[in-house]
Amino acid sequence: MRMLHPVSRRIANRIIFVLSLAGILMAVYVLQSFLRQSPIVCLTNGCETVRKSPLAWPFGIPVPAFGLIGYALIAMFAFFRTMNAKRRTLFLYIVTGIASGGVLFVTWFTYTEIFSIGAICTWCAISGVNMIVIAITSWWSVFSLKQEGRSYKP
Repeated sequence: MRMLHPVSRRIANRIIFVLSLAGILMAVYVLQSFLRQSPIVCLTNGCETVRKSPLAWPFGIPVPAFGLIGYALIAMFAFFRTMNAKRRTLFLYIVTGIASGGVLFVTWFTYTEIFSIGAICTWCAISGVNMIVIAITSWWSVFSLKQEGRSYKP
């Protein structure tokens, strides 16, 4: 595996930051629809079917709230990486952990949409792809650091 140049790592962090902001915007839009019980502008009627399903409210919390929290944490720690050189690697590991958890959540919810709800929400699918790209970008950055022998040591 080829090592990432430090500039490439900065670009990777910017990509993560921008995608997390896009995720926040998507999550806020869909969450407000969940909370107001109002229709979601969607390419199909899948969004409405998913929104109205009790399975889209695990533990009584609307699914977009989990996305909003995850994306906000990723944005925050990606931003912190630009400000604190001493903890930059730690913050990358935190971003990678949150993004990996996000991928697991997206995988579970997509499975639930397909096999239990019987519909797919377009916004959820776009958000899922977004989270996967964030995770791949963060994993790429971590593996690059490991290739250089620069893993986090507390």
